[in-house]
Amino acid sequence: MALHWTSALSVGVREIDAQHRELFARVDRLLDAMLHNDRSEAARLLAFLREYVVVHFAAEERLMEETAYPDLQRHIDEHRRFGAQLRELDAEFREEGPTASLVFQLEHRAVAWLHDHVYFTDVAMGRWVMAQQGGSRAQAAC
Repeated sequence: MALHWTSALSVGVREIDAQHRELFARVDRLLDAMLHNDRSEAARLLAFLREYVVVHFAAEERLMEETAYPDLQRHIDEHRRFGAQLRELDAEFREEGPTASLVFQLEHRAVAWLHDHVYFTDVAMGRWVMAQQGGSRAQAAC
């Protein structure tokens, strides 16, 4: 199963959209590896996500604060919950390695995150940002 970022998922901010595209590509690589019974991609995705949740979430939260996003706290709460899930998976990985269960959980949570958060929560945030900053100005933000 391939996951592809499309322009319909754009939030209108180059930095955020580039980060989302990279996340989609990384999760897609995990899905492809799983089809070949290759668990090694799980370690690479976890390493990427460790940094991603810090850098990407900070960029989104800064943007939402700058534009007085009305759903800011709920969005931040979603970030924190995903970060906590990631820390749990990372701890399990460090203890047990890339078990089949861990790889499945990582895939499930990453795909759910893309579907629930990026497709809906981030797209809604993007609409707000574009309305507040005006189309082309939002592209330069961040």
